[in-house]
Amino acid sequence: MAQITLEDVPALSKAASLLGAGGGGDPELIVPMLRRVLREHGPVEVVDPAQLPPGSLTVPVGGAGSVTVMHEKPMEGTEFVRAFRAVEGYVGVKAHAVSAVCMAGIMAMFPVVAAAQLGLPLVDADGASRGTTKLSQTTLTLAGIDLTPAAFADDKGASLLVDGVKSADAELIVRLSIPAMGGWSIQAWRPLSVDEVARGLMVGSYSMALEMGRLLEAGDREGLAACYGARTLFHGKIIEVPRRHFGQSSAGSVVVEHAEQPDRALRIEMQNEFLVALEDGHVVACVPDLICVLEQETGTCLLAEQVRYGLWVEVLGIPCQRPWRSAAGLDLLGPRAFGYDLDYVPLDEAVR
Repeated sequence: MAQITLEDVPALSKAASLLGAGGGGDPELIVPMLRRVLREHGPVEVVDPAQLPPGSLTVPVGGAGSVTVMHEKPMEGTEFVRAFRAVEGYVGVKAHAVSAVCMAGIMAMFPVVAAAQLGLPLVDADGASRGTTKLSQTTLTLAGIDLTPAAFADDKGASLLVDGVKSADAELIVRLSIPAMGGWSIQAWRPLSVDEVARGLMVGSYSMALEMGRLLEAGDREGLAACYGARTLFHGKIIEVPRRHFGQSSAGSVVVEHAEQPDRALRIEMQNEFLVALEDGHVVACVPDLICVLEQETGTCLLAEQVRYGLWVEVLGIPCQRPWRSAAGLDLLGPRAFGYDLDYVPLDEAVR
């Protein structure tokens, strides 16, 4: 039986940062709470979707709003259980497991906390196997699966139920409600059947994350390359970080001067996460493949808001999961989905 234990928390946190590709919020924010619930409730069982008995239901758990605000105004502690029970009660069912919406940053940690508090298994799957900025940018959308009705809980004891709209519209409603909820909320979406999990989620996400995290802890780049196709795209010093607003996103660029060849520079375009990397106007990597910026000395994965002038960094590229390379996947998560007039260039073709 696979489990997530106290000893697995550092590896899971590191992998969640890596898979966030600069976005998703700092998973370290939730680590103290995760450690506490694992000490109180014991390890979380991780189950393959195929192990779920027929008729089982799993509730996808996540969050919305500002991680910065959550840092300043932390969770009260019962939000996961209240949101989970609210959607169960509204739909009139009893769920048997917890699942993840996307495997990135703090969003990868939330379902583990929820599973521990509820005493339920965690499904070894998610809807992206990387970071996303919108609920519509998941494999659930590719499978035509909506996640409403849904429940949202804040730290003051309030719950918000949203029904009668598709999940993308529900997300918009919740984002408009976030200020009244204090800047963030915990989400529990419609319980999914075993068939919907099989059709709409990517299997093996938590197993992958734990293995990735252990490789990161060991500084094993060869292992990351062999298992997940990760490769170093560039390494050097950040010499410029111009920032701007792009629609509702905090956007900008990161310019990295090569460590050994100062006439070379890599420019990374970002909108809450790292989206496109170019050298001499040529695409080196782009979404939906992952672009990850690591502090060279410590190997720490940096968020988009953490990059700054003077840091020495290593830029990694990691190929995305196969569904994102389909035409429908690129419509949701390719460069044009973020406003860049670029065609997707697969990482294995772009790297020179």
